[in-house]
Amino acid sequence: MNDKTLDRRLDLLRLEGNGLQPSEIVKELSAKYAVTQRAVYADFETRSSWQPFLQEMKEALLKVRNRHEQLYRKAIVAYMQAKSDRARIAALNLLRQINFDLAELTGAKSQKPSEPEESVIKWEDPKECKKQY
Repeated sequence: MNDKTLDRRLDLLRLEGNGLQPSEIVKELSAKYAVTQRAVYADFETRSSWQPFLQEMKEALLKVRNRHEQLYRKAIVAYMQAKSDRARIAALNLLRQINFDLAELTGAKSQKPSEPEESVIKWEDPKECKKQY
């Protein structure tokens, strides 16, 4: 099932839930998705085969989203309780990655840079640092 068909079938269920008649739904969806009215009627006829699949998929996505939210909360706690800068940076990086994963899961376009930026951290001798303070 391609994305366009999936969107059309989700819209079909949404419009039907809103109380529209099948003939109204067919007209609207055939115009919106540039398909024949017969294709939308076929969606109605084959509904018993694809609707359970969509509901299972929705349940699975909700479980994954719930898991992401739990991980996010735990990462926030780790950030708040971190005793070192490295631990805070690691927690922030985890929060960032969870956000990217959740955005990708929901279908949002990723703004992630194509090539990771290189960070250069200069190591300084601790004895030299103590002299500065």
